Amino acid sequence: MSTIDDIVTGIIKREVGATVTNDPADGGGRTQYGISERSNPGAWADGRVTEEEARAIYEKKYVYGTKLNLIPDEHLRAQLVDYAVNSGPAVAISKLQAILGVVVDGVLGTRTLEALALRQPVDVNNKLVAARILMVCRIVQKVPSQLKFLVGWADRSLSFLK
Repeated sequence: MSTIDDIVTGIIKREVGATVTNDPADGGGRTQYGISERSNPGAWADGRVTEEEARAIYEKKYVYGTKLNLIPDEHLRAQLVDYAVNSGPAVAISKLQAILGVVVDGVLGTRTLEALALRQPVDVNNKLVAARILMVCRIVQKVPSQLKFLVGWADRSLSFLK
């Protein structure tokens, strides 16, 4: 069974752990444990992010703050949290809502969860993988400087295919 701690551990691993990156093509600026300076300046106040800080941010901002912890299927939950980290919670939830055919508002609520309960989680999961890949391809089409990230984004998305 995939716990929230397991999900966060997977994200940290995909985000190259403690390595600090600062790619000029990455709009997030300096990043450590996947925590960008632009989105989380407080975590960077002392010039670095600890793993404990990163875990707390992931849980607060991307799991419980988004209510993604309420997704009953553990594999779909893990993908949605990863997608929220990679593209923003509203984007991940909006893509889920579009797949489910409910009002798209980027907020996980009762109607979205009810619609999800009527669907096969593996089908929703795989449609979400396809939506992620299509989204990153469109990003690269619009902003060609992001091409260098495409294979990594696609690999990350495909890792959730069932």
